[in-house]
Amino acid sequence: MMIARPMPARWMRLVAIDDDLPAALTTLARHAPVEPEALSGESKPVLTPELASRLHRFDALSQAFHLWWPRSDPDADATHPIPHAPPLEILDQAMTALEAWQREAEPLIRQEQECQTREAEWLLLTDLAEALPAGPFAWEPFAREERNALCVRGALFLLPPDTPLLPLDDARHGALLRLVRGRAHAFVLAVGTQTALTALNDSISRLDGRPLTLPTELGRTESSDRSFSETVRTHLTACRARIDLLQEALRQAGERHQVARWIRAVHRLQWFFQAIRSVGAGETLSQLGGWVAPGIDAQELNGHLRRSGVRALASVSDAGPGAPPLVLVNPWWAKPFEIFPRLLGMPNRHEVDPSRLLAWVAPLLFGYMFGDVGQGAVLFGIGYALRDQRDISWLLKSGGMSSIFFGLLFGSLFCSESIIPALWLHPTSRPLEVLAVPLLLGVALILTGLGFHGLGAYWQGHGRQWLQHEAGVILIYIGALLAFFSPIGYPVALSGVFAFVVGHGLDAPRALPGRLAHLLETVLQLGVNTFSFARVGAFALAHAGLSHAVVTLADLTGGGAGGTVVLILGNLLILALEGLVVSVQTTRLILFEFFVRFLGGDGRPFRPLPPPE
Repeated sequence: MMIARPMPARWMRLVAIDDDLPAALTTLARHAPVEPEALSGESKPVLTPELASRLHRFDALSQAFHLWWPRSDPDADATHPIPHAPPLEILDQAMTALEAWQREAEPLIRQEQECQTREAEWLLLTDLAEALPAGPFAWEPFAREERNALCVRGALFLLPPDTPLLPLDDARHGALLRLVRGRAHAFVLAVGTQTALTALNDSISRLDGRPLTLPTELGRTESSDRSFSETVRTHLTACRARIDLLQEALRQAGERHQVARWIRAVHRLQWFFQAIRSVGAGETLSQLGGWVAPGIDAQELNGHLRRSGVRALASVSDAGPGAPPLVLVNPWWAKPFEIFPRLLGMPNRHEVDPSRLLAWVAPLLFGYMFGDVGQGAVLFGIGYALRDQRDISWLLKSGGMSSIFFGLLFGSLFCSESIIPALWLHPTSRPLEVLAVPLLLGVALILTGLGFHGLGAYWQGHGRQWLQHEAGVILIYIGALLAFFSPIGYPVALSGVFAFVVGHGLDAPRALPGRLAHLLETVLQLGVNTFSFARVGAFALAHAGLSHAVVTLADLTGGGAGGTVVLILGNLLILALEGLVVSVQTTRLILFEFFVRFLGGDGRPFRPLPPPE
């Protein structure tokens, strides 16, 4: 069935033991779409100052140590469930465990950071070692700590990889320099007095360089029979082994203190306090209202609550306080096309949801303007590659399939009209027919939109008023169209004028002149909206003309590799440029020529609460 309307959500009331309310809402959010809403009447806040102070302590701890906290396991609730206890008790237990972990983990973290810093130093030296000649290298001068101005010592500097050494001449600084270019960095090895090395450091800093401090192990352990690269590799391996040991110790500390479990518990409470500000007051029970998706009943909700061990009970009814939020209910193939009505807003409960119809109309409009078998196949391939993003994927694939279909009708394959025969026509050979066909589709869409407006009036209980006031407009529009082909259109249009005058005259005779002026404006708008669909044919002709230009340019190159390059670049240009323009035009026609007839978009969308991560 192509006609659908938004479905109202159902009202839910949840009653739970105070301690179990966060777990109850978590269970519902994970298994059923639910949108919480505050109940009227006496209520109590869920976030007390005592809870807020503990959450503040947790946030401070998280900011300092979250990088070392274990990742949460999606199945952890089954193996390490969060206890059903008052939120204050859960936060106290969590902070006790996390602060005990902090005391044990802080020394390990400091050691790990030191080792990681040393690992980074050894990695830099690995680049240097690979660039130096094989064999022993005397590093003793570079490991000296003397700061006497007359003492000769060595220094190592790091530079961007392509830095020239010309500004760092030996005569200017009084130091012996050697430039070594590694794979990712450039190094300067310098030997000289402290005064010379200080001046050299100033020059290197202006070249975006910096001094490197050699690890003390290098000068202490370097021997004449061991190469520099061997020494670096040995220390790098030892450094990484030490990091692995420290990380394993941190992991074991996290398991001992059940860090992942308590972090999960606090995050769940934070999620609850952000979603719920207050609940219905009671001595030991709390009440929470909200909306659930259509089709969900109390038996389903209570089944989820019972299986999770939560002490709570839910009831569901069709009547709730105020206007219910609305849900668009469509099959999978129409779901992606809900993006079009949502550009205007949510259709209200008395408006037609056009998503199912757009699942056919939008690809037809796009494919007609972008008819090419090869380019349509590329679009389909891109959609298939993006299949993880389901809505975008289906929009691209449906547009690609429509482009392939019209490409077969137009005989176009990667801009060429000489490879496959046209099953209907080549657009540039019969342009009037190409322009006329979209006008027929536009007439059908406008009439459908007028009909949807009448159906919405009927659902709202205003069917008689619509017939009395608006049905004449449809007769005038149909008659005006028929008049282009047959004289019978004139009496049809006149009958529409008569119906309009009688309908409005019976309700408000004095307002009839103003209504007639409005009728004239409406009929002119309908005519303009109809001729707007001629742009579909115009873009089909433009696409064919641009394709012909690409083929002509390829022929002018004499064929061969040059012609192939021109064809490839031309097709890529058409895919990028015309694909975007045609998408915009399709959206514009749907919004301003079709939706304007019947869709207001003033409904309230159903926004289910996302479950805690």
